[in-house]
Amino acid sequence: MPNPVEIVGTYRATPPTFAEGPAQILTDSSGRLILAESADTVTLTKAAVTMTGSSGVLVTASATRSVVLISSTEANGAAAVDPTGGTAALDAGIPIPAGTTIEITGKAAQSAMTQIGTTSQKLTVYTG
Repeated sequence: MPNPVEIVGTYRATPPTFAEGPAQILTDSSGRLILAESADTVTLTKAAVTMTGSSGVLVTASATRSVVLISSTEANGAAAVDPTGGTAALDAGIPIPAGTTIEITGKAAQSAMTQIGTTSQKLTVYTG
């Protein structure tokens, strides 16, 4: 990890237009800003969701979740996800074709989500 950079003086804050990688803003005991790189601390949990041909739970809501990865195996037929937690439908959800993985991050990842797909086929879901 690089050494923190200390900013001394008066600066006008402006909204960032681009940031590369995670960072955090810290102050020392004198109130001076210190910029330091922040480590990504997401730990993923894996689950298999068996589809039934009807709308069902993919994940429940979680205020602490920051990412949901949803993977449909190569052998799967039709599948779709509703990231709002409503009734999932193949013609109205986010389609997940066989062999596809989608990622939902930020506040959207905290919502309850539903799924629908071919009976007995599985989606692999990673949350963190």
